[in-house]
Amino acid sequence: MELTYTSLESPLGRVLLAASCRGICWLGIGDTDAALLAVLRADWPSPGLRRDDSGLAYATDALGAYLAGCGPCATLPLDLAGTPFQRRVWAALRAIPYGETRTYRAIAESLGLGPGAARAVGGAGAANPVSLLVPCHRAVGSDGTLRGFRWSVARKAWLLALERRSTATG
Repeated sequence: MELTYTSLESPLGRVLLAASCRGICWLGIGDTDAALLAVLRADWPSPGLRRDDSGLAYATDALGAYLAGCGPCATLPLDLAGTPFQRRVWAALRAIPYGETRTYRAIAESLGLGPGAARAVGGAGAANPVSLLVPCHRAVGSDGTLRGFRWSVARKAWLLALERRSTATG
């Protein structure tokens, strides 16, 4: 399967996203396109990978507006491969309103799981291939502390602060 990709500069560093013919399937945040492409290739060992800035401009425009504090990211087509459990968790993460957070425990309970499933929810969030679009940064520890985020806890804090500022002024 061929994937197309593009990237943009953001306040968080470089954002690189890849899409199949069905939708965006990978999004990473880092320091360089080369480093992000290496992670993409490790995550998606696809025989075809082609840069397509114009074909994915709709996605970079939406992400750019979100990262500039213009409100929630527009709904973009996604192509998410995951287990049924991961997909349920990702749907719960997408249901968290912009500017708000939920604890891993609360997410587990919203899915009808016991509070002991909080760690499994965290694991499913960590497996999320499209950070920002499935807002795993909105999940926090039971005491409100920021816990893991593949692209750094500092970036998670920045995203939450951006969303809080945007809702306070919006």
